[in-house]
Amino acid sequence: MLMLYPPLAKVRYAELPKVFRNVRALGLMLLFCAVIGPLLMFLLATTFLRDQPEYMTGLILIGIAPCIAMVIVWNGLAGGDAEWCAGFVAVNAILQVLLYGPMAWLFATRLTTLVGAPSVSVSLSVGDVAGTVAFYLGIPFAAGALAAGLAVALRKRTN
Repeated sequence: MLMLYPPLAKVRYAELPKVFRNVRALGLMLLFCAVIGPLLMFLLATTFLRDQPEYMTGLILIGIAPCIAMVIVWNGLAGGDAEWCAGFVAVNAILQVLLYGPMAWLFATRLTTLVGAPSVSVSLSVGDVAGTVAFYLGIPFAAGALAAGLAVALRKRTN
């Protein structure tokens, strides 16, 4: 969580509405994060780890919820656009809260059976997922937004 604070403190949060108005960019992000990524990881898991169901399931579960926190760090290290990154991460976090449980059930239990791979029982509540996302992303987002807001207010006072 400490790694997320510096890049999130640099975000100009007032500019986030511009990110959310770009339907094409958001659509591409959603396509990659909610469809292509999970399907690719599912195919890799069921192709190469079929004989190790625990690892196969782990790869499937990671594939449907990539580490969006690290995206913030990598974006900061690469000098990427902080507002676009923050906007995409926020949308992806909301998606994870809403869709992770159903997607885990679908990919790890139903789709594995369709391709002849062993399936496992997956029990995740929306509350568990929401709590985890809120803790690991909500706290750094709130701290970063607060720091950015304070910095803007201080700049206005000194000018």
